[in-house]
Amino acid sequence: MAKARKAPAGRGARKPAGAAKARAKSRPKAATAAPRPVFRPVPLYEFTAGGIAGQARLSDPGRGLAFVGGAEGKVLPAASQETLSLRHYLARGESGLLAPREESGCEGKVDGHALLFRYEGSKAWPVAATARYELLPQGGVDAALTFSFAKAIKGFEAGVETVMPRSQPTVYVHSAGAWIRAAAGPQAQLFYPRNQGAAEMIADGRWDRLRLAGVTLAVQRHGYDYPMLVVRDEKRGWALAYMGLTEDCTCVWVSGAERAIGLGLIGGDVKAQSSVTCRLRVVLCPAERLDDTLAHYRAFVQEARAARK
Repeated sequence: MAKARKAPAGRGARKPAGAAKARAKSRPKAATAAPRPVFRPVPLYEFTAGGIAGQARLSDPGRGLAFVGGAEGKVLPAASQETLSLRHYLARGESGLLAPREESGCEGKVDGHALLFRYEGSKAWPVAATARYELLPQGGVDAALTFSFAKAIKGFEAGVETVMPRSQPTVYVHSAGAWIRAAAGPQAQLFYPRNQGAAEMIADGRWDRLRLAGVTLAVQRHGYDYPMLVVRDEKRGWALAYMGLTEDCTCVWVSGAERAIGLGLIGGDVKAQSSVTCRLRVVLCPAERLDDTLAHYRAFVQEARAARK
């Protein structure tokens, strides 16, 4: 009769109960399963507008319109990560920095040669807004921003900014009768208000979140002469000129902390069930002298005011 074979150690041999428990304790827990990779639709449109090449992204309202360079390989004075982007809602004593992006539902669509974003209101900011960006054949963009208010707001202001690349370009503001190079340090924001009333609004608490974060807020005494910010390529003599209407624009600013240039819009008490439309433009233009940009500003003012009649 055949003898029973002894099972080799480690395979069929019975282990002491204590050893089994120790092995169970030392066994690592199963790792949480990684989420399955998913392809998400991210509509990305490329465009050219005169000498500007750019991209429009509908999935991110904060970065809906960006200049990526000059058309046909030409160099721009400064490409942008965001162009004339609706970023802030501000009011008397209330800071809504990045509120449209963080608190509002938003949808975007391409409408022919224009890009349209619709921002919903929120409980904190009962403001619905539309931002329409229309490409200019000569190189640039016209923006029309309409704000509709479900409730009255004291001293409402909308902040529209263009975010620059890390290599901060040369920015100029026309103040006290001359072009001034507006250089903000890495922890500073310079404001050029329209008048004394606009200067007082800057200090009413609406920018406290920046101040508490260690950013110096400096209000320039003379303010702006024209609601313009000019980003200039000193070597090639070209400029991107950002502009609004004096009646719309409470102040312009240059932020070293955010690497942004901005325009404040409306800057006053608004009534419930009212709406306001503001117009802005950025244009690429030759600027051997900075005063060369003023012809483009005057043309914009005539067109924008005529459109309101």
